[in-house]
Amino acid sequence: MKQCLIIEDDLRTAEEISKVLKSEFPDLLLRPIIATADNAKEALVNDPPDLLITDINLGNQQIFDVLETVALGAYPIIFITAYSKHAVRAFKFSALEFLEKPFSEQALIEAVSNALDKMADDDYNRMLQTFFENFKSKENFGKLVLKNVDAVHIVSISSIEYLKSDNNYTEVHIDDGRMIVVAKPLKFYEKQLVHQSFFRTHQSYLANLEHAKTYHRKDSTLELNSGAQIAVSGSRASGLIDKLMGS
Repeated sequence: MKQCLIIEDDLRTAEEISKVLKSEFPDLLLRPIIATADNAKEALVNDPPDLLITDINLGNQQIFDVLETVALGAYPIIFITAYSKHAVRAFKFSALEFLEKPFSEQALIEAVSNALDKMADDDYNRMLQTFFENFKSKENFGKLVLKNVDAVHIVSISSIEYLKSDNNYTEVHIDDGRMIVVAKPLKFYEKQLVHQSFFRTHQSYLANLEHAKTYHRKDSTLELNSGAQIAVSGSRASGLIDKLMGS
């Protein structure tokens, strides 16, 4: 029987999670604790779970302070967060499972189902470490996790030259010549990278302006340092010029 450790500092939330999981996952052994950082660490060290559901904030501390001191990678983690846009962005960049308060019963059920289907492995541990690195960053994040059927790719955001739409897929072009295809629309990455140095030049292209070399007015294209030519639509040209000029 798989064990699920629920770490919460709010009794009501812990009880609500337990109630849903008892109903939907009767074969899951639940271990809810009303936690401080100290007893959360004790529970993780003495009896590691098969699945961890944890709130980020534990009083005046955060669960990350605990997780960085214990062995990770052996079990998946579902994080619960409230009022933290920074944490939500970091989770999305790292492709990790999370619940944002207030969350529905269905969202909880789906998160647990997904976690149980993909028990943690080396790739998961790398994704978690990527999250820690991004979360510690106060402004722009450094890495992006790209998952497809072949592998989990962790890439430096600065190494991405541009992204190209291919219907509901996105081609991610890296400055080392790689192209990684991900089953997510370009709009998904536009929302994630809006605070970085990326600009939507065209319906089909999202360009990293750190790699921009020349904007060619005549044929309305953006040339990158690698020589790649990115289409620029007429409606976006003035906005691109403003970005390139730093305004």
